[in-house]
Amino acid sequence: MRRPAVVIAIALALAGALPVVALSDPQIDGPAAVAQPAVRVPGPAGPDVDVVTIYNSGALRSDVGARALAATRAAGGTGAIGRSASTGMRRVRRGGSVVQQAPSGYSYPMATTVLPAHAVANLMGNDVAAVLTATDIVMGQLTAELRGARAGDVVDLVASNGAVLQFTIAKVVPDEISGGTELLLSIEAAERLGVTRESRMVLWGFDSRASLDAELIRQNLTSTSIRVRRSWDPPDPDATLGMAQTKAALGEFAYRVNTNGSVSIDSTWKNANISAGSIGQLSLRSGCHNLVRAALTNAMNEVIASGLEYTINYFHANTAGGCYVPRFNRLTPNSSIGFLSRHTWGQAVDTNTVGSCQGCAPPDMDCRTVRIFRKHGFAWGGNFLTPDGMHFEWVGKRRDVGLYPSRYCGNTNAGSLAALDGESERSTIFADDGLYVGDH
Repeated sequence: MRRPAVVIAIALALAGALPVVALSDPQIDGPAAVAQPAVRVPGPAGPDVDVVTIYNSGALRSDVGARALAATRAAGGTGAIGRSASTGMRRVRRGGSVVQQAPSGYSYPMATTVLPAHAVANLMGNDVAAVLTATDIVMGQLTAELRGARAGDVVDLVASNGAVLQFTIAKVVPDEISGGTELLLSIEAAERLGVTRESRMVLWGFDSRASLDAELIRQNLTSTSIRVRRSWDPPDPDATLGMAQTKAALGEFAYRVNTNGSVSIDSTWKNANISAGSIGQLSLRSGCHNLVRAALTNAMNEVIASGLEYTINYFHANTAGGCYVPRFNRLTPNSSIGFLSRHTWGQAVDTNTVGSCQGCAPPDMDCRTVRIFRKHGFAWGGNFLTPDGMHFEWVGKRRDVGLYPSRYCGNTNAGSLAALDGESERSTIFADDGLYVGDH
């Protein structure tokens, strides 16, 4: 059953944005009780349409949703509430054959995006929206390629109550259209699975970029506690890889959530990819992914050669920090609906855990060291929505060029924006779903 709606019409009324005339809106999914039905704005639809997502740390707050909706309407646009989760997938079947199957008791983590039908139609096209039902889903192209899946295949997904439900892949779409997510679900399909966490407001159809930006300022949404992502933004050096990209680079494991809440990873993937052992004075006892270890070795060698070794707290890295630590943040007990940590892939390294702790602002990490790590393919957590200055996350590409307006430790090497990443914001705007959207 759908959880009770959270009334936010009062917030809109107090803000003076719109008169309250209704407590529900068929165009808006989720807790938003709004002033008037959203009007579908004529104009381009599909991947070429400008889109903005707005979110706060954690689940979407009702006041943030209300102000975002007021802003887009004042700018002539509309919006919808999106949900996200990491959903467990047991297997992919084609007729009587198994295409992919996790070991007994295990599942593959799948980044899952949930949007109402009118949002999908406007952002991805009517042909994508038309195939979504309570039992039919859409899969991103990269994700399909990773497992050899295609339209018509049946996937078994684990619901929040532990039940295993069947869904048909109705369509496989390019990531430029899907926004980089692995699985796209309708509201009805999400209700079956128990994916209820509202993660963001999605805005589109506004008169102009400038008009929306002006309204976002008027609604006090340009805040360090709120993230605004625009499809036309330049590349962010501290943006992280989505789940599909992470799997393509580091491999895909199967996981199990144990009765005590801990996470177990299948031994085949772990044995092939995670290695322990020291990297200089970094004694990462839990190990790191082999690709990450190589990049970390190069970064540390340059830090030392630059006379900046004192900026790395080895004790913190070797005790409270680390690299490979399987973790799963579940939304409900005994559930496979939640968000995997990047540490589960051995993809991230934590150090300086006191002065650059999660939430410490400003973090005390030396910016020269930050830029060296970016040079060797690491994004830095100091510019996450919740600052996490101890956190360096492997992305496999140089991130030390391009003058993106970072909050802390901006790059000084102008370089080329294209040198940061060849992907547009539009093609990755939903790519973080499944990896705890709201903190990055």
